[in-house]
Amino acid sequence: MTEHRWEKLLPFFSATYTRKYLFDRYEQQEIAQSSTMSYRTCYAFMYHLQHGKLFLEQGANAPYEIKPVLFFYGLIQLLKVCILTVDPEYPSSSQVLAHGVTTRKRKKNRYRFFSDEVKVQRHGLFSHVLDKMFHMKQINGEKYRMETLLLHAPILFPVLESIYKKTLAVPCHIDEATLRIPTTLLDHYHMTETRFETYLNDYSVKKFTRQESSESGDFLMFKASSPLNPFKCHPFLYESKSKVWLLTDREETLHLPSIAIHYLLLYNLSMLCRYETEWWGELFHTFDGEDLPIILRLLDGYEQLIPEWISAFLLGG
Repeated sequence: MTEHRWEKLLPFFSATYTRKYLFDRYEQQEIAQSSTMSYRTCYAFMYHLQHGKLFLEQGANAPYEIKPVLFFYGLIQLLKVCILTVDPEYPSSSQVLAHGVTTRKRKKNRYRFFSDEVKVQRHGLFSHVLDKMFHMKQINGEKYRMETLLLHAPILFPVLESIYKKTLAVPCHIDEATLRIPTTLLDHYHMTETRFETYLNDYSVKKFTRQESSESGDFLMFKASSPLNPFKCHPFLYESKSKVWLLTDREETLHLPSIAIHYLLLYNLSMLCRYETEWWGELFHTFDGEDLPIILRLLDGYEQLIPEWISAFLLGG
């Protein structure tokens, strides 16, 4: 893994910098004993960051067959870094140490990754991340299908659209905090411009205000209350500072942060890698079905995406 992907995070390998950063975060949140807490969590923060970085670096250089395990545990370590900025008592109990999701233990004949599901548990890291980092509650037993989760990864759109033979999402371009959204999306959503504006504001943590446009009627212009980033973007799917996406089928849209979606994807891939060795081995050696190109493209993206997500949460972009 090239070092520039970690460049924004390198200052956190200084205890002095990290203590000051944590103190400021705790003060902003009015957490009691901010100074004491920043000293207490500083080294845990740094060790989780170092451990996560090592997992991702090893995953980048590992064979595809074992990448999911390394990337999943790297993501876990880095999520703990983020949690410590909002929950200095973490882990307050052993319950939050579990992964917080499950999948079927035995795979059926002719198993297909697209059709598999993961189920959210009441306690564990997944629910704790959503609660502490995003102020979202998950329903115990909520199930997520892999096919739906995969639709929320913009890096997969080219290969998914080749498989499905249809447009799955439309690109929305960003200039500063102004979004340029194709009006063709209104046909897919069966909405008027006013109803679409309401939809955006109902499902987003940001405020969107419609702007007058000097262009033809091909685009809608919306001003966001603050710039979009990978952590504060839904219902948009984040690709870069200049480009986000909206699914053409709004019924498929999950109102989850991107990093939570990829937590579920990587969890299931790591379980397959560890416990479904025969199916996993055949996947890589028979090239049967459509699962392999999707999985390979997804794994190729994590080396860059995960450090970007963590930087966005810690530093705001």
